[in-house]
Amino acid sequence: MKKHFLFLLAMVSLHHHLWAQIDESNAKTKLQELVVSSIKATDKKPITFSAIDRKRIEKIYYGADIPSLLQHTPSINMYSDNGTGIGYSYFRLRGMDQTRINTTVNGIPLNDPENQGVFFNNFADLASSAEQIQVQRGIGTSTNGTSAFGGSVNILTRNLTQQPEASLSMGLGSFGSSRLTAEVQTGMLNHHWMFYGRLGQVKTNGYRQNSGSTVQSYQFSLGYVNRKSILKFNFFGGNAQSKLAYSGIDKATFDSAPKTNPFVNGESDAFKQYFNQVQYSFQLASNQSMNASAYLVKSQAPQFQFLFPSSWGYGFDFFNMNSTPFYVNSNNDTIFGPGNVMSSYRLNQTYYGAFANYHGTFGRFNVDAGVHLNKFVSEHFMEAMWANYIPPTIEPANRVYFNTGYKSEQSAFAKFNYDIKSNFSVFADLQIRHSSFKYKGQDMMYRKEFGTVENMQWLFVNPRVGARFAFNSRHSVYAMLGSSMREPTRFDYLQDDFAPRDIKQNEIKPEQVTNLELGYSILTRYLTGKVNVFAMEFQNQIVGTGVINNFGYAVTGNIGKSYRRGIEFDLQGRIVKNVNWVLSSSISKNRIHKLSQTFLNTDLNDNQIIEYKNTPLALSPEQIHQIGLQGNWFKNLLFAELNGRYVSMQYLDNTATKSLSIPSFKLLDASVSLNLSRWVNNANPTISIRANNLLNQKYAPSGSITGFNSIDNSGARGQSSLYFPAAGRNYFITLSIKF
Repeated sequence: MKKHFLFLLAMVSLHHHLWAQIDESNAKTKLQELVVSSIKATDKKPITFSAIDRKRIEKIYYGADIPSLLQHTPSINMYSDNGTGIGYSYFRLRGMDQTRINTTVNGIPLNDPENQGVFFNNFADLASSAEQIQVQRGIGTSTNGTSAFGGSVNILTRNLTQQPEASLSMGLGSFGSSRLTAEVQTGMLNHHWMFYGRLGQVKTNGYRQNSGSTVQSYQFSLGYVNRKSILKFNFFGGNAQSKLAYSGIDKATFDSAPKTNPFVNGESDAFKQYFNQVQYSFQLASNQSMNASAYLVKSQAPQFQFLFPSSWGYGFDFFNMNSTPFYVNSNNDTIFGPGNVMSSYRLNQTYYGAFANYHGTFGRFNVDAGVHLNKFVSEHFMEAMWANYIPPTIEPANRVYFNTGYKSEQSAFAKFNYDIKSNFSVFADLQIRHSSFKYKGQDMMYRKEFGTVENMQWLFVNPRVGARFAFNSRHSVYAMLGSSMREPTRFDYLQDDFAPRDIKQNEIKPEQVTNLELGYSILTRYLTGKVNVFAMEFQNQIVGTGVINNFGYAVTGNIGKSYRRGIEFDLQGRIVKNVNWVLSSSISKNRIHKLSQTFLNTDLNDNQIIEYKNTPLALSPEQIHQIGLQGNWFKNLLFAELNGRYVSMQYLDNTATKSLSIPSFKLLDASVSLNLSRWVNNANPTISIRANNLLNQKYAPSGSITGFNSIDNSGARGQSSLYFPAAGRNYFITLSIKF
């Protein structure tokens, strides 16, 4: 690690007199974007991707988390715990959850290295500071952090500007939702310095009962600019306080009282996450550039309160506190159970790393290369905050368990693009990635560490090749074939927050996918966009069983061979002057070739194995369509948009059981924004009104299952569906002022 940081420091100290002259008109913007240029897709590469630029973000963002923005691109289905899109929100891309999607901000990996998930709620309002969001579908190009398995999301924060500006956004909406964001850019100071700052708060009471969320967030960027280099410091993060609502409700409750939240005992959590980055971008010559970046991320969960009710019938040994003295009351009665127990799950995490990228253009030949390394330390522990019956010798907030996870990663990639002719190019991308994981548990006073975890390490080689051919300036086609592998997560192994038994690495196999992408791009006066077909062939894919555990994580396991195949449309066209249509659509088929599942047969009182062939994958809708109309009138003073959305039926497990599914749904959303600058001097105010679910549909975009994994002779399952309800008709009004 020390040698790599010395190398980074040496690059930062390179003197600017080594560089050739470059065009200063857009040099500063290009230099700021160099930090992600090597991991982004471009129209010259055979990659399937969609991009949401700054102007589009300003049109559709009103305070809901990043997943609400992403669903404007193909193959995305999103949901949120409290039903509003503000607070804990999640998305699936081509049916794969966020642990299978690589996500970066300015090249910093956002995925938790252990469990590989992303919680945008921890730093809500990041979209206010986003310059661009790029979604790559399929394995895409090599990137930093966990392997891009189902796709990747690359977020670039605001570029520093040479002119000063400021803005203020204030919003109010249904369910006590609100947003307050203030931004400022200083412009160029003393010919070298530029500063950007944002403070914000997003808040909601939630559509569901007891499901409110409040997040304070920030971003600050400070840049020192030379003619051909930028040294930039980025700081962003947030403090989130949320009431828990990650448990679904049964169909009868969904039909009669969809706002119901099973958590009624003050279950809540808080999370703090702070990102710190220094990046240096510079031009080596007119045809060569480099960038280097180092980052430090600190995360903390001060609380995750969860009530274990006495009705569940658990004693002290449920927490593996087998040496706990039993409670004896004043009547000398021995009580073997603690009654209701309020527990608090805690985290302390430190994540640091560095990466460096090189880009060169040599005639028809382009090369990108990069290295990345990081280390992650995460402390997991649980405290029993209180219980109905606690032996006098046990102090409150007693730690039940404490363990630490250590994850490290080193990777390198090289990408080559060669223009054989002016209209025909070939592409190659090779990534080598190594990661390792260690687990260390501690014995507590009343609980011995239950199991050990074998030290683990993986080495993956992820290749990609492709080609692009342009018929003319308006029409082109591309093809890409590649393979990617990724390691299982900590939770895939433990299925809990501590090791419940001795665990070996080979118990779960790494996932592998072979991905073929074929695409067609069109750029005409009346129609622009892309159409692509894809085939993702998996070996040992890790999928959810449909059940979630106490923490809200999906219970998972390996399957054999499976596939996801489909067609995607990302198009927009002109109807008449100032009126356009947009289409974001996907049709797919997602199957497991063969699945054997063991049930308890309640009639025979014995295990029964059932084999399923060509069975659908859970939570993978076969159709997702979004079509909209956009109008822009009076020289951009008035903008209106109407979007219709359809998501087909989703199975909640992998057995194609209709009773374990959630129905399809249709939505209609609308927004109108009016720029008041013609009537207001010395400012540029805009007022926007957004209406979600105009038709007041009752729907659930996701779900899980509950009950015992059993079956009887008639085929009736011992499990049932749980729905994650989303809000009915709701509104949000925003006033934005730019100076």
